[in-house]
Amino acid sequence: LSRAVRAFADEHFPREGTFVEAGCGTAESSSRIDPAGRTLVAMDISRLAVRAARRVPIFRGFLQGDLFRLPFRDASVAGLWNLGVMEHFTPEEGRVLLREFARVLRPGGVAILFWPPEFGASRLLLAPIEAIRSRRGTPFRFFPDEVNRLRSRAHCVAMLEGTGLKPVVLSFGPRDLFI
Repeated sequence: LSRAVRAFADEHFPREGTFVEAGCGTAESSSRIDPAGRTLVAMDISRLAVRAARRVPIFRGFLQGDLFRLPFRDASVAGLWNLGVMEHFTPEEGRVLLREFARVLRPGGVAILFWPPEFGASRLLLAPIEAIRSRRGTPFRFFPDEVNRLRSRAHCVAMLEGTGLKPVVLSFGPRDLFI
């Protein structure tokens, strides 16, 4: 995933400014982003995740915080990104998050969201394993509930509607096979 994250960051992020991984987890998938000219900040609600992110040398800032109340001034962030975050929130919660992202992004700022699709390769690969392991009586999941995987491009556009964000690129190509 780190190669895909770097490719999208190189392609879409401005060369300067403050950039936030909003929901960084361990931040390992962001380790290849080129920090030159950028201040990269790792943020997560989990103190343990932020501590783990400190091992990724590209970051200059580390924050424990709530995605629903980002600790940034209006229009102060050049870009933000996350991987495997949006699908864990209901559509209503997702729209609240997207509005919050729009609030902190400066004019021309960019949000890159790696939002797993309903019928993506990772789902097709992992669902049968989850089903087999769940037969033992206890439901097994590789990840917390994913209540809002993208179903289509139209679903993505509908999620962004009224949030202050507009889609520039919706990528469902080979590079995105597992994300």
